[in-house]
Amino acid sequence: MKKNIATQYNDFHSLYSENFADDKISRDAFHGAINFNLSDKKILDVGCGDGKDLVILSKNSTSVFGIDPSMEFLKKAQINNPLGVFKEAVGENIPFEDKTFDVVISKWAIQTSTDVPKVLLEMARVLKKDGILVFLSKHPVLQFLQKSRDYGPGVDYYQQQIVTSSIYSGKIRVKEPSHTIGEYFNMDFFRNFEMIDYKEGTDFPASAQINGDIYPTFFVVKARRK
Repeated sequence: MKKNIATQYNDFHSLYSENFADDKISRDAFHGAINFNLSDKKILDVGCGDGKDLVILSKNSTSVFGIDPSMEFLKKAQINNPLGVFKEAVGENIPFEDKTFDVVISKWAIQTSTDVPKVLLEMARVLKKDGILVFLSKHPVLQFLQKSRDYGPGVDYYQQQIVTSSIYSGKIRVKEPSHTIGEYFNMDFFRNFEMIDYKEGTDFPASAQINGDIYPTFFVVKARRK
């Protein structure tokens, strides 16, 4: 979630927020994984954007926190969550102490980082023992197809390159680094977390459909801190 990539959201923060309803498929999958008691839980949203996901969750928890590299989004998040605590930061360097949170969440944010393993290590660090992590990220299969479209034949799945995504029926174009599934699920992940659930999903037309093919555009992970 380096600033030179993630702060592009400053340029279209309003348009992104206005199209929140188009995110229904992935949003329902994400919130469906948060099907546990949030009463008295301290929640951190990594890459919180405009804070609308925290609005939904704060109905059951009054202690919500968010970080995002985009100041424009943070302003919206604070308005949407007047009692929340929001800080300008990236997932590779979360500005909270060890074992601070009961729940850490993230939606459509981890893939903006050039160092996904580092983000996951930081999430593990700030989670309490037995705390819950729920994140939704762009699927590497989608990014590989985008890479093939952007760079032509002969692309390397394992090489990180910047790829372009068209979202919300082409209203917004986003440039993000490509990733492999192994960047999310390496030995550090399994040392720190017990996997509870994993689901893949497809959210056309919120994500652009390449060549008319059917493939996963996102995945949702639910895990417990060991």
